[in-house]
Amino acid sequence: MKKYVDQLKSQQGFTLIELIAAITLFSMIVGIISMVTMFGFRSYHKITIENSLRDEADIIMSSIINELYTFAPERVERTNTNDGILLKKKKSDTDTSFEVVKIAFTQGKLVIGTETEEPSNDSRTSVKSDLTGSLISSATPDGRFCTSASPCGSGLIEITLQLAQEYDGRDYTMEMKSKFGF
Repeated sequence: MKKYVDQLKSQQGFTLIELIAAITLFSMIVGIISMVTMFGFRSYHKITIENSLRDEADIIMSSIINELYTFAPERVERTNTNDGILLKKKKSDTDTSFEVVKIAFTQGKLVIGTETEEPSNDSRTSVKSDLTGSLISSATPDGRFCTSASPCGSGLIEITLQLAQEYDGRDYTMEMKSKFGF
């Protein structure tokens, strides 16, 4: 027992070189751990934003496709301002007037509605991302654009989505292109 008491009363300590070596080793370990942790957090946030952008792109694409197939237009043409497409079908077999649905990207938002409708808080089209630069167009299978002078009864709709979100002072963007027939 006396041996242990003597060790506790001992005035012996660490040398300066031992302390410097221990502090250096400890600092290196803490630095590596903090770098790995920060990299993990950044990667997590980047993946979260990318998933959010993909989810919003999926919502937008499914809204457009759903509107196209539920409205079942007889013809498709570009808008006069070339910012979208117009889906048209006759109101009745005896009537010559058309029901019209506009699908366009206006002021960084998707608009699905009548020709005069501005961006709204429609649940089908409300997303957090800015859609500035996104395009939707229609063309015949041989590449001619569908216009009011020559509307298309069938063809391809091409959508280019450019989504942008800001998170933690950084801008995250994603571009998605899709073509499908009508």
